[in-house]
Amino acid sequence: MKNYTIPMMPGPVKISPAAHPFLIADFGAGYAEDEFFGTYGTVSRKIQTLIGTEQEIIIQSGEAMAILWGALKSCVAPGDKVLCISTGFFGAGFADMAQALQAQVEVVSYEYDETLHDLDRIEAKIKTFAPKVITVVHCETPSGTLNPLVELGRLKKKYAVPILIVDAVASIACTPVTSDAWNADIVMGGSQKGLSLPPTLGFCSVSEQAWGVIHERGYAGYEAFAPWHRLLDTKEHPNTPDWNGIAALEAVLDELAAEGWEHVYDRHSRVAEFVRNSLQEAGYRLFPKPSAVQSPSVTAAYVPEGLSFAAFDAQVRKDGLGVAGSFGPLAGKIFRLGHMGTQATMENAAAALAVLKKVRFVQQ
Repeated sequence: MKNYTIPMMPGPVKISPAAHPFLIADFGAGYAEDEFFGTYGTVSRKIQTLIGTEQEIIIQSGEAMAILWGALKSCVAPGDKVLCISTGFFGAGFADMAQALQAQVEVVSYEYDETLHDLDRIEAKIKTFAPKVITVVHCETPSGTLNPLVELGRLKKKYAVPILIVDAVASIACTPVTSDAWNADIVMGGSQKGLSLPPTLGFCSVSEQAWGVIHERGYAGYEAFAPWHRLLDTKEHPNTPDWNGIAALEAVLDELAAEGWEHVYDRHSRVAEFVRNSLQEAGYRLFPKPSAVQSPSVTAAYVPEGLSFAAFDAQVRKDGLGVAGSFGPLAGKIFRLGHMGTQATMENAAAALAVLKKVRFVQQ
């Protein structure tokens, strides 16, 4: 389906109208223009504010998964110890990625319908394994959950773990992200979720400690972070930058800042609460356990009994509603509603629930 009348996919989301003029503008070759580096610096500072950090920001071209690979490849050499905290598909995916890099990998796993708790398990593993890198996902979109990270960050600092990498792709601009308060060294985001842009940019903060590890590692592949270090001073961009995307990102950031970040986060929370309450009233069963922290950007619920996900998806698509299935062990069992960015409005949520109530009523 090219367009959804009621867009509720958990990324990519409906593009913000504020971005449209910049996405079709005729920008020059960014690597050759001081004007581009001025925009890059301005957007970097705005991202620092957004994700609660004083660390350097880098902005790369490519879907957010590329910057996840870049973070691992830039920090992890074969044989390095990587501790992956997993509460879902992407948390487990970090472990697969690290293993592909021939790292020594240990995983502290929670059920996919849980969020971080009982951190004694993690502390014990840090003590015995002594990792160089810890990875964790803030918002697990395949599960509709949000991991609290303050205590994990304290453990990172207590045991002087060199690097904490956080995937915050699906939480940034939907809920507060406090990178420095988490003692996180690399916090990654993407353009296609809460920031309501096409999937063309990945960005992250990089601490001074991380830069030391990165330069010692010496990774030189396409996703390497090293060429971005102090880019505003060197002005040696390693490839053709996405000037359109970065200018569009600034427009969206300005629009959201004008709305007020507290209002933005409150809007996401209110829409999420409305969606979950309405789903349960309509007879749907939410996926996460009641004790889990549910994400303000995405809701996961079980597919109605007697329907495959494919059949359920076909029914809601008839009314223009775009929903997503899930991945891994959850594939075919649950569906997901992405109330993030431009899609986090009561009007959009109410339209989606009207369709879902009709489907549920037909099944009953």
